[in-house]
Amino acid sequence: MAAEGVDNRFQRYLVLTFIIVAACVVLLEAICVPVAATIIMPIASYLPPVQAFFVAQTALVLIVIPVIASGFVYSRLVKQRLTSELQAAEEERRQYYAQRNLMLSDMAHDLRTPVMGISSLARALEDGMVPDEATRQRYLHSIVAKSDKMGELATMLFDYIKLESKGFALEREYFDLPQLLLNEAAALYTDAEDAGMELLVEVPEEPATIWADKTQIRRVVSNLLSNAIRHNPAGTRIVLALVRRAGVAEVVVADSGKPIEGNPQDLFEPFARGDASRTEGGNGLGLSIAKTIADMHGYSLTLQQPYGEYSKAFIVACSIDRD
Repeated sequence: MAAEGVDNRFQRYLVLTFIIVAACVVLLEAICVPVAATIIMPIASYLPPVQAFFVAQTALVLIVIPVIASGFVYSRLVKQRLTSELQAAEEERRQYYAQRNLMLSDMAHDLRTPVMGISSLARALEDGMVPDEATRQRYLHSIVAKSDKMGELATMLFDYIKLESKGFALEREYFDLPQLLLNEAAALYTDAEDAGMELLVEVPEEPATIWADKTQIRRVVSNLLSNAIRHNPAGTRIVLALVRRAGVAEVVVADSGKPIEGNPQDLFEPFARGDASRTEGGNGLGLSIAKTIADMHGYSLTLQQPYGEYSKAFIVACSIDRD
């Protein structure tokens, strides 16, 4: 991706610089050629042959110098720009590999923890160290929960890589956004209850049709709601709302939990929160996936805090295609 950016920038620079240098050559030649033709060459016709030859050479040099000088300037400019572009590409490559290594390191950490837990629990069951049935059931339940967590991480990582791949394309269709929001709220209502939270739904009944990839928009809403449930304490109020403005439907996921510190834009980078995300049970991919999907649709995903009576809100602004 970095190499493609360098190639495009450099090609544009070459074309623009060539046009400018060529225009300068034409301008200089428009001055030098008339001078050589009207002043120097007539003088040469009145001089002896040897002197006339040197005068004619002077006229020729006067005509050629702008071309040579322009070519030299052009080559210097191209060399400087090429060096600058190569340095920028190297820096982009370094940052890319640094981010990739960080992502792999964090992913290994997030996978290692449940794997080690599953291994220890399974070994205890295998060695007969859990005599009573109640404890065995608790161990099995923990193994299932840790396995689900690993599966969730693998699925989110797959989704992130798929969205970043060149071959991925949105499958757009017309659908009713309010109905999708109501379905997602119903699907996660028990999760909020189990976490000791209150999930409110403020979605008007009138339709708001958008032209988008229904599966991906559902993933955005699900990720935002899941993050609100996962990263807030019990007793938090969460609201899923739809706010209509002129030609725009804003999907709002707000909560009364703790506000988010630091640069809001860092939230949308994969694994950007590092150890903080892992201690809260997250991996940082959910918001990154949501932001990528919103950008692919031409929508916006922003964080606003505070938001009315709530401490923070993630807002997805979708364009309405049909009322």
